[in-house]
Amino acid sequence: MPAFTPSTVFLTRHGLSEHNLNTRYFMGRSPPSRLTEQGREQARRLAARLAADARVRHLVASSLPRALETAQIVAGRLGLASLHSDDAFWELSKGEWEGRMPRDGVPAEVQRRLAEDPLGFQYPGGESLDQVEQRVAPAFWRWCTDLQPGGILFVLHGDVICALLHHLLRFPAPEIRDFLVAPCSLTELERQGDAVRLVRFNEAAGG
Repeated sequence: MPAFTPSTVFLTRHGLSEHNLNTRYFMGRSPPSRLTEQGREQARRLAARLAADARVRHLVASSLPRALETAQIVAGRLGLASLHSDDAFWELSKGEWEGRMPRDGVPAEVQRRLAEDPLGFQYPGGESLDQVEQRVAPAFWRWCTDLQPGGILFVLHGDVICALLHHLLRFPAPEIRDFLVAPCSLTELERQGDAVRLVRFNEAAGG
């Protein structure tokens, strides 16, 4: 595992987006989704909290619009001149299910497979969480190495945060579905010796 260069790393999920309002269907990474007004307010509250904390010096975001807009609001409040975006942090692709498969319409056999192997289950025409972890982890470590000194805030997506935490903390794979990430919540990580320590998880910041 690469050296954990920054002393502190924050992870946050983007603010409430248009697709978060459609809970009937699996929506995935669909690019057109934008922040709602509530989502923008969550981002402003998160920014105010981070401004008071004063440890964030760098911002890295998924290049999907809802994450970028969240990051832009935070960057403006913190007075950060640069904001980095990375396609590697896109949300888990649910492929053929995106906008088409109702959550209550998944066949029983598929539900069983998803429950038994949440990390390895690959959505039809899309990705598995294991594949997300494989693309996200190298990008995470690269940014941690390149952006120093100072704390980094990563503005990501719910499934991406879960996959990244699995890579960093190595908890049992079935537990990955127990991690629910709220919009604009804060997760904080620190290096302790050679280990990554979880300081806080999913702490409400954006209201």
